[in-house]
Amino acid sequence: MALFFAMFLWAASFLLVMAAGPARASEGARPSPGQEAVLSAEERALVLTGKVILRTCPDTGRKGRTYEAIGLIQGSLAEAESVLVDFDSYPDYMPNVFDLKVCERADPVTIVETTLRLPLGVKKQYRLRYTAARDDGGFRLSWEMLPWPELRPSRTIADTSGFWRVCDFEEGGLLVVYHVYTDPGHVPLGMTGIARGVAKHKIPDGIVKLRERIRSLAGRGEADRRLSTGEARAACPGSS
Repeated sequence: MALFFAMFLWAASFLLVMAAGPARASEGARPSPGQEAVLSAEERALVLTGKVILRTCPDTGRKGRTYEAIGLIQGSLAEAESVLVDFDSYPDYMPNVFDLKVCERADPVTIVETTLRLPLGVKKQYRLRYTAARDDGGFRLSWEMLPWPELRPSRTIADTSGFWRVCDFEEGGLLVVYHVYTDPGHVPLGMTGIARGVAKHKIPDGIVKLRERIRSLAGRGEADRRLSTGEARAACPGSS
């Protein structure tokens, strides 16, 4: 029974963080152009050690909750942008993303349909519209929910929206903000409060996975470069 309860709680918490459904996007989750994170001295010290900090954003009276994670990653703006807009690769590294279909791509907007596979055999689907933008301060990828009338309510949740914000950090690296609003709708058995607490602490995983993905691709690129160099030398025995 304890194992079943733990698995149920895990599934419910992921619904709070990652699923979305047919409803309007939340205006409060959209960043202003060029908006940057303001860090306290304590927060700055933490991110410089590699930690991802987590904030609970002020309650605006909506049913859902808004959180944001902030952390540093190594790489260039171009590398971060390339990874974040490579939606087809999300199932390779984003937690619980089982399948993703790009329905429409018309720069800077991309519409996707995603299927999440959660514990206890739970599957959730959502349709999002992503909008990418570069500005003087860095890169921003915001998302908002789109209707998906064909889905039954049990296959989705009430509302979600948010953004990624990536900019150069004055002390080196890239500062990343992962800002998420989500309203799960009904969570069975009155577990909303407990599941929300669990879900809150999973938000930083988004930055951790982005950091790992960029590092992995950078390592793969270096390995390919070395292999290419070795092959070139093998073809020219007289070279040194």
